[in-house]
Amino acid sequence: MNVSEALIEIRNKTNDRDEVGLDNEELLAYFNEAIQFISQYLSAANSPVLIQESTITSATATLPENFIKLAGIYPVKITGQQMKLLDTPPQTIRYYANIAKAEMNGEVPLYNEALVRVAIRLAAVYVQNQQELDITQDKGLLADFQQAILAAIGGAPSGNT
Repeated sequence: MNVSEALIEIRNKTNDRDEVGLDNEELLAYFNEAIQFISQYLSAANSPVLIQESTITSATATLPENFIKLAGIYPVKITGQQMKLLDTPPQTIRYYANIAKAEMNGEVPLYNEALVRVAIRLAAVYVQNQQELDITQDKGLLADFQQAILAAIGGAPSGNT
């Protein structure tokens, strides 16, 4: 699905079909916030769908831009955005990576349609809650979204990395 189609669906879910509420850039920001939530949740759940590999070829390297956390135990020390290899290079590491941000004229960067649907629903909730101060209902919605994310990736994520 491309991003413009996703934004249309968000508008439909928020009853803004005439585009009188938020402009596309604001909707895109909420959509990217939803994608980031999914990314962080999957990382916290140790989901293998976010794992990427990188080979460190020198004693010190800059962390990849999409780095969240290591996926396993490696002989490295991380300080800020720097990774120091405590063993002889090269060393291949596996890490959890953030899902890329959606671009206005691009494809949605989620790997399956079910996650796209969750991101659209979550973005619509963000849009609808932008002016609300009462968050009591949000706690229940959070649990619903977490279950929807797990269902979208095929059940409980693996704890093995």
